[in-house]
Parts: sequence; structure tokens; C-alpha cells
Amino acid sequence: MDYSHEELVERLQENTSLKKEGSAELVTKSIPFLEEKEGLDPRVKRFLEQEHEPELRRPMTHDDLEVIRSRKEQDNHDLSSGIRAETKLISLETRDVELKIYNRSESTKPVLIYFHGGGFFERDEIVMDNVCKLLAEKTEAVVVAVEYRLAPEHKYAEGLNDCFDSVQYVHENSEEFGADTGRIGLVGDSVGGNLALGVYHLSRKKSWYICYLSLLCPLLDLYDVSGGARKMEQYHPGPDKELVRQELVTMRESLSFIQSLYVTDLEELDQPLVSPLRNDKKVEYPPVTIVTAEFDFLRPQGEEFTKKLQKQESPVRYIEYKGMAHTFLKKLGYYPQAADAVRETAIHFREVLQNNTQSN
Repeated sequence: MDYSHEELVERLQENTSLKKEGSAELVTKSIPFLEEKEGLDPRVKRFLEQEHEPELRRPMTHDDLEVIRSRKEQDNHDLSSGIRAETKLISLETRDVELKIYNRSESTKPVLIYFHGGGFFERDEIVMDNVCKLLAEKTEAVVVAVEYRLAPEHKYAEGLNDCFDSVQYVHENSEEFGADTGRIGLVGDSVGGNLALGVYHLSRKKSWYICYLSLLCPLLDLYDVSGGARKMEQYHPGPDKELVRQELVTMRESLSFIQSLYVTDLEELDQPLVSPLRNDKKVEYPPVTIVTAEFDFLRPQGEEFTKKLQKQESPVRYIEYKGMAHTFLKKLGYYPQAADAVRETAIHFREVLQNNTQSN
């Protein structure tokens, strides 16, 4: 039986496994209507089998940059209703940065600042637009997306500084955005999660406060590109072993490529602002949502960071989507898990705001 996208999303919402361990809520979301199935979600499997540019599933080089940057993402749709988007160029100390603003109005709202993925070296505006529109609708907040400078033209920490300075600009010019500076959250997907944590760490020295973090399939350790002692059995690929192996190997090789683009000196890889998972100092975090995909090479990093937050009793909601691969958020409107991940972020953010209001 074929199910509609709406039915699949509803099934994900209804069939949720939740376990509480200390300060952590551990959520598992199985493949909708195929909850007992092992291996890839059939939509992911179809995409991997029919991929238009399989030649890019090899070790990438600098010669591939323009090819990758010129790709247009397929199967990504606007699921929001009437969310207005604007573009604003802000002048910072030594450069201009473009911001995209969603759902701004005359009333003051909470604000989520979004950092896109793309390995520090690419962006997909259509993907970012549709995710941010849905996020704005589900949270009833203003969403501000940062077009930070990209590697390799701009190495660490130029893109991170763009993200940090943009958040500071929103805080200092909140009336321009209709933003409530007491209710600022950060959202990042893939390397955007890395940047969100970097911004949070830098912000702790400032007077303004980040009340929430959402990390979607985040890259948390750029130092360890080999995955340590990870084995295929750790991912339980079921009948799709070859496709899963290909996906994991491609991601591992991509991390080596990202290393070569992002840092100037390999010693930078061990720094907390590049590999936040390697930060040994205890850090007080606001409530955090961590979303992972079962067949994402980065999933163990999300698991390890969750355990770290648990150990220090920081509130964290960890969600794993079975059958998914790393870039599932880019398939908004095609993979129901993408819409559900945006919804889960919105629910947690609104809960955090409500709890903060009740405690004040």
C-alpha cells in the first residue's frame, strides 16, 4: 500500500519509542508502516540506487568543488503556508554578511538562528529556505539563516566568526528583526551543528544568552575522520549491507576532504571550536535537541555527545531515525522524517520557552 506524505509523517508522530535516563530523553523513530524492518528506509534506498551523480561517491578533490556547488537539490519542497522570506545584507567590522529572515512581523517573537550544512564549502539555498520556512511556521518564531563565508576560500574561523557576529548583530538590533533577545535559540544541520556549538561557546563570554540548541546530524569531531574502531555491525544494515557500506565509506572520505578545505594547520582539528566533542572542560548547556540518522557515519558522535551531556546532567533530547542516512533533512517533502525532525525541534523549543516562562 502506498501512503501519502502526510500519513507517513503522522505515523512517525504516533509511533515513538521514548526512554528517560537522567537528564536525557532518548527517542527512537522507526520506518513508518515498516517498524520491524531492518536496513534502509525504502525512499532512501531508492535514492541511493538511482543517484544521478554516482561518480561523486569517490574521494573528492578540489576539482570537484564547482560541480558540487552547482548541483540543484531534488525532492525538496516548501511545506509551509504563507511564511514570508526576506534578504538582508548586514555590515560587520570588515565584511558584509547576508541574512535570510523568515516570518518577521511587527510583533516581537522568539528567534531561531539557523546555520546550514554543506561541509563548510557549499550551500543549497532552496533546501535552507524550505527548512527555515517550516521551522518558522512550527515554532511561530522569527528564523534567521546566516550565509557565512565558505571554505576553502575562507578557512577556519572566518565562517564561524560570521555566524557569531551575525547572532550578536541580531541581539544588538533586535527591533529590526522583531526578535525577543531573551528567547534566542540556535539550530544547525551537519557542519551547521558544529558552528552552532562554536557560537554557543563564544557567546558564553557575552552578556546575551542562548536558551536552546538543536543539532541535526551534527559533525562534532573533525579530528577523528576514521571513525575509530567502528565496525559495519555497529550499523545493523540488514539486507542493504552494500548500499550502507557505500554510504558510510563515502561519508568517511568526505570528512578527509572537509579537513583539507577547512583548516590551515592540522593542529587546529583538536581545538574545541573545530571538534567540540573533544572539549574536556565541563560546559553548562541549555536544553539541547540532537537528531541522528541510523546509517549516518556521524551518528556515534551524536550518541557520544548525548552521553557527555547526560553525565553532566544537562537536559538533552536525543532522537534517532531508523533507516535514514546523513543528508535526510535535505529531502524535505520527500522523506517524512525530515518534516518530523523539524517538528520535533519546534516542539522542544516551544517547551523550553514555556518552562522558562513558568520558572521566571
